[in-house]
Amino acid sequence: MGDNALKIPKDQIYEERKRELERAIRIAQREWENIGVSLELCGDIGRFCKSDFMIGIIEEDIIIREPLISPTKSVSGYSPTFYPMYFVRNLLLMDQKLPQYGYKTVEALYVFTELVPKAVERLGLLGKFSMAFGNGYAYVRTGWIAEKGNPWEREYFFKMFFKGRKVDYDWDFHWTSVKERLKRIFQKFMEWQNDPNLYAREIKPRVRVKPMMV
Repeated sequence: MGDNALKIPKDQIYEERKRELERAIRIAQREWENIGVSLELCGDIGRFCKSDFMIGIIEEDIIIREPLISPTKSVSGYSPTFYPMYFVRNLLLMDQKLPQYGYKTVEALYVFTELVPKAVERLGLLGKFSMAFGNGYAYVRTGWIAEKGNPWEREYFFKMFFKGRKVDYDWDFHWTSVKERLKRIFQKFMEWQNDPNLYAREIKPRVRVKPMMV
């Protein structure tokens, strides 16, 4: 049997990837709505908009990208979510693992670090503050840490969210206690954004210099 007999026609690959893309978008919409529920005391994040994200699949020379948008993004280019095919794969794998692992997966981490910053941008949190909020949210949702951003902001988010309660990542987006905690954290991030001096006092990295061994 020759190599040509084993090749899958490009149009078949395209249709398969297109179906995957459509499923990934539905998953993203579902999680956007979940995020919106959890943040409803902070404001209304509105409907999921595909054009806010670089969503697509690249398979050899088959490229599907929906929609076609500017390559500029709010996430670091070093992040595995920067390229469109990774966001789609993370969405699909997160959903596949959800029945067994819940949201405690690396894929869920990257999904929430992609979605949450855009959600809070709609509520007025911008730049490094929206990114930091997204990193913190993803941390308390999944138990995994995104190695980007300021670790002090992420730790502050974690401590505020779990203050006075057992650390348990299996919380529900609809819980009133979750909404109230997220509201308090969001308000603090807004205070930092609006008052650079307050931010500098409360959260700027505390650099600890270790003595050199000679």
